[in-house]
Amino acid sequence: MSRKKFWVFIFLIVFQNCQIERETPDQINSTYQPLRIGLFWVYQVIEKVYFGEGDVEEKAYYIRDRMVDLYLNEEGEEVYVLNRETSDDRIHWQIKMAYTYTFSRGRLIRQVENLITIPLVHPAEYQVHWDGNGMNSLTSEAFTITHTGPYALEHRNFVDTVKVTQSEDDDEVTFRDNRYEVFAANIGLIESYYEVLVYCSRSDCLGEQIVQNGRFIHLKLLTHGAE
Repeated sequence: MSRKKFWVFIFLIVFQNCQIERETPDQINSTYQPLRIGLFWVYQVIEKVYFGEGDVEEKAYYIRDRMVDLYLNEEGEEVYVLNRETSDDRIHWQIKMAYTYTFSRGRLIRQVENLITIPLVHPAEYQVHWDGNGMNSLTSEAFTITHTGPYALEHRNFVDTVKVTQSEDDDEVTFRDNRYEVFAANIGLIESYYEVLVYCSRSDCLGEQIVQNGRFIHLKLLTHGAE
């Protein structure tokens, strides 16, 4: 083999190895939360805020999440930026905040303001659990996949979904903490349920489940697509 052919052969081997390295699982898109600029999701929202006994504010509105940008973090991973907008009529929208998604080492990582959580891991299999607060300083929380497969939401049926139960705790005396999210394959988040309540614990109301303070937020997907 001539010297020229030898170096061409070495170059081809190195090039093929580089190609293989680029296709590591860390860089595969999340199955249950697609990451691509231009994607959007519109949700119907019911929210209740409890300020005290008998003092509750309830409102209905819409949320639109739009994936608008991306950048590379220090590890060279793609970080996708989403704008969250709110509306009362689905015509006039106002930007509420921005947050990010990253898919790294089999984990879907979400950062809202300064809080980083892990809402989902891959492979997404039944009864798989992980610390959803594993990348922040909050108390450890076991997130668990409690359902896989078909899922009905309102009048829509989704074939391939995973339900992540973040908390399911209610002592029926002092507090309730029920939280979960549902993701559909090739669509993303289709439902988010958040109910964190503190009951009145005075002697005259203990055990009556009178809400003293807390918040309830329920998101349901209405539509999704690409711009």
